[in-house]
Amino acid sequence: MNILSDLKELLLPRLCPVCGKLLMQNEDVMCAYCAIGLPRHHIPNIIDNPMLRSVWDKVNVQRSTTFLAYNHNSPYHNLVIDFKFHGMSDNAVRLGHWAALEAERLDFFEGVDALVPVPLTRWRRWERGYNQAEMLARGMAEVTGLPVVNLLKRTKNRKLQSTLKGEARIKNAEGIYKAIDIPDEWRGKRLVLVDDVMTTGSTLANCALALQNVDKSAEICIFPLAYAK
Repeated sequence: MNILSDLKELLLPRLCPVCGKLLMQNEDVMCAYCAIGLPRHHIPNIIDNPMLRSVWDKVNVQRSTTFLAYNHNSPYHNLVIDFKFHGMSDNAVRLGHWAALEAERLDFFEGVDALVPVPLTRWRRWERGYNQAEMLARGMAEVTGLPVVNLLKRTKNRKLQSTLKGEARIKNAEGIYKAIDIPDEWRGKRLVLVDDVMTTGSTLANCALALQNVDKSAEICIFPLAYAK
């Protein structure tokens, strides 16, 4: 196994997505130096914060947290690019794991019943090979033991949210998410919506609305990996 691992490292060297340096065997996702400088976004109050206030005029969401402060112009932006567009799904799982460890310190998962990833269209999932929000949720599940449940579907293939700004994002997300016929075992539960990056909050707000339109007793929380404040 060591020979195979060494050969893989030689033929397909792992590079830090932030600084581009060669990763050591004991380094995961990024180099130790960049990991130390990881732009954490500390949320002191999970029941009242800017993330929640940005969606409260659209939907009732009980709590929120995040792990990273997102800046499109930062080299740490490449962490998201790698797992979203370059097939690095394992990195999403690892980052979800780290994010959940941080959230546990805030008692964010207290009373939570399941993790619900924001969905992709069938075409986008086929093209990418996975749903990055689901990979993040799987990493969170490693820490919490919570089930990852797909209760939503994306019904329309519009422009990527990452290519839009401001009001265009909000309009683009309207009406494209629908809840499935939620089984009785998941009705009236406290659910955490998981996504990669939150900017205007339109995607998570519309997903929360979709769930509450089908199950008004559902208690919704949101957990994007990163928040662009």
